Amino acid sequence: MIRTLILIGLIHVHSSYGQSETLIAEQQKFIGEFSGAIEWNGKSLNARSSAEEREVARVYLESQIKSIGLKPQRHSYRMPNLNPLIDLLFSPFKGANIYTILPATIESDEYVVLGAHFDTEVGCPGAIDNGTGVTLIYSVVKKMQSEQNRSKNIILVFFDQEEEELVGSKAFAKYLKSEELNIHSVHTFDMVGWDEDGDGEMELELPTPELEKAYYDVASRLEIPLYVTSINSTDHHSFRQVGFPAIGVNEAYGKRDSSPFKDTPEDTFETVNFDYLAKCTLFVSEVIKEIISQ
Repeated sequence: MIRTLILIGLIHVHSSYGQSETLIAEQQKFIGEFSGAIEWNGKSLNARSSAEEREVARVYLESQIKSIGLKPQRHSYRMPNLNPLIDLLFSPFKGANIYTILPATIESDEYVVLGAHFDTEVGCPGAIDNGTGVTLIYSVVKKMQSEQNRSKNIILVFFDQEEEELVGSKAFAKYLKSEELNIHSVHTFDMVGWDEDGDGEMELELPTPELEKAYYDVASRLEIPLYVTSINSTDHHSFRQVGFPAIGVNEAYGKRDSSPFKDTPEDTFETVNFDYLAKCTLFVSEVIKEIISQ
């Protein structure tokens, strides 16, 4: 009960952007449950690192996908360690990505991929890293369901084991390649919940020229400050390696206006700037809306 009251009380926190209170409340509930601030089905997701914790997280994500009328699917994988000799001492990586497909309303073989990793380091609630990225793309797909003219399919995917050498996204990128899908673009999100200086700025990591233009065109209209970096240390790198057009999007990590609690037990619900997250969500929704309408 106490945790529920705390959640409701935070709906009005960070109101400087004037975002939708409905969206903020929905995202607070999601991250609250996903980071252990409130219980879900009698469980508390205080971390998403061990095999058991990650399985609870998968079941949670599947339930959220079902709640918006889409079909959750599992992409299970086994991946060897980077050094084969290590496999003699440790088991190969084993995990499962969770994904779903929002079909185009106009017949199409093109796909836009929206991805975010759901795992954490040991003992970390992972509210910002990466509950915020997970919540953002879930909210974007939920919003895209109401768009009547979708000329591209959308794949919503939650990656396992990003914290372990990007294993989950590498496995999913290989899967998409093996399926020979026509991938228009891949957009990954990692940490979108911290804005200490209040400028609303976002970082674009290694975008293709086309994707950079797509984001800047919408940003100029909505007055969203952006900047580009060459950071390749998260999931978008996995897709670029196999030849897909990809971009990473997040808070201003390269300018150090980013959560200081990354990979620590202090990465909690209370540290998330939910109004900034909502602002970023609405911005990304507009970008994806334009991409899937072309």
